[in-house]
Amino acid sequence: MMPKKPTIDDARLILELYDLRREPELRKARQWWLITFWPKNADDFVKVATTMGSEENNWLRQVGSYWGIAVSFVLNGVVS
Repeated sequence: MMPKKPTIDDARLILELYDLRREPELRKARQWWLITFWPKNADDFVKVATTMGSEENNWLRQVGSYWGIAVSFVLNGVVS
């Protein structure tokens, strides 16, 4: 089945998601994920994931949540 034609609302939602990416703290979080955060094993990941309140934990959750929202929009048909 062919996907439906994208709508103006689809475009607006995508632009809003893009605008969130430009938020300064999310930019820092993405920079950390791409440049600094290279866990060597699951324990390295779990250490950051369970250190609540740390800057790195906040960044891990911010980036993960952002992409989780974006993916859920596609998987649930919110955007075409």
